[in-house]
Amino acid sequence: MKKTSLRALFICILITIGISLSACNTASERSTAASPEETPSEGATSDRLEDRYDEVLEKLKTLEQIIDKYYLFQDEIDIDAQIEGIYAGFVNGLAEPYTTYFTAEEYKTVMESTQGIYSGIGVMVSQNINTGVITVVRSFENGPGYEAGIRKDDILYKVSGEEVTGKDLSEVVARIKGEEGTTVDLTIYRQSENKYIDMTVERRIVETPTVEYEMKENNIGYIQVSQFEEVTLAQFNQAIEDLQAQGMKGLVVDVRDNPGGLLTTVCDMLDRLLPEGRLVYTLDRDGNKEEKFSDNEEVLDIPMVVLVNENSASASEIFAAALQDYEWATIMGTTTFGKGVVQVIIPLQDGSAIKLTTSEYFSPKGNRIHELGVAPNIVIEEDKEAEEDNQIQAAIEEMNRMLKE
Repeated sequence: MKKTSLRALFICILITIGISLSACNTASERSTAASPEETPSEGATSDRLEDRYDEVLEKLKTLEQIIDKYYLFQDEIDIDAQIEGIYAGFVNGLAEPYTTYFTAEEYKTVMESTQGIYSGIGVMVSQNINTGVITVVRSFENGPGYEAGIRKDDILYKVSGEEVTGKDLSEVVARIKGEEGTTVDLTIYRQSENKYIDMTVERRIVETPTVEYEMKENNIGYIQVSQFEEVTLAQFNQAIEDLQAQGMKGLVVDVRDNPGGLLTTVCDMLDRLLPEGRLVYTLDRDGNKEEKFSDNEEVLDIPMVVLVNENSASASEIFAAALQDYEWATIMGTTTFGKGVVQVIIPLQDGSAIKLTTSEYFSPKGNRIHELGVAPNIVIEEDKEAEEDNQIQAAIEEMNRMLKE
């Protein structure tokens, strides 16, 4: 194939980055020309990329020469893939787990994932921030993933033959989704059986049931919220209305294994439960504060318990923290995941995008969530050997005690 000059390639990449960021109006003040006192002294190492272009280009030239001389599969070199790799590597160098680069195809797929209806396999996953391991937290019984044999606690090892441990979770989910009727090859590791399982799963239009509910004993309502998506608010409000019509006296809301979702959705749901006041606020690097408030139009003033665990993350933690700060609910379970930072997806001119961490959120009382999580009022560890869900049973027992007071 015809090769492009590395110098021309590198200059093209730099120009492309500059144009894209300018078009998105995201250029940082740190990109402006340095004042004389800020100019690095001779021999010093600058922390600004533009001061090290020659150094980076020289290293790229050396790498190209080595590849040209020794690499076996010369005819298979894909220059576009190399360009995308440079972009991704530049962003990954921030070494921050929630900031990532999306190719144009990845960005398109990621943006389709928050609608609640999609062509996929009906499986919900979470990722361990320390190990990068991706684990199934729920496999919906009406989904093709469940029909293919995927179960809760399975580890997602490969997608289309490529190992995904440590990959950006949004990117992995984007790879699994696709056109209805097509298939995706997966390899999962089942810890309980100590074996890897290969499977081919057909993608289908899946409507995720983000809210499920029932009336438990003694008129105790139970609502399980699996995600905070666009469809969740209406489903949550309908659940409350139906349970109230049945005479609900207390409510247990289960957000265990809920990876989060949309900030607007969780705030609207809290607005349905809480009196007037602050729900959450964010702070960016410059100390700018953005606050979300509830009004006093609707309040659910009954005893309440919220169940959480180590996989309750992001919007789930906003939900639990707000109810805890207002002393509106007793939080039970185990300490939550601890994802308290906000990402913004910035599209670039060529259709690609960067997902960038821009601020941190705090509970109504100012409690930090990031890397700390929300500690429950009552700790209840999961008993995986129990025939029934011991955490739900503990929540029901606590609610019965509250109703007697």
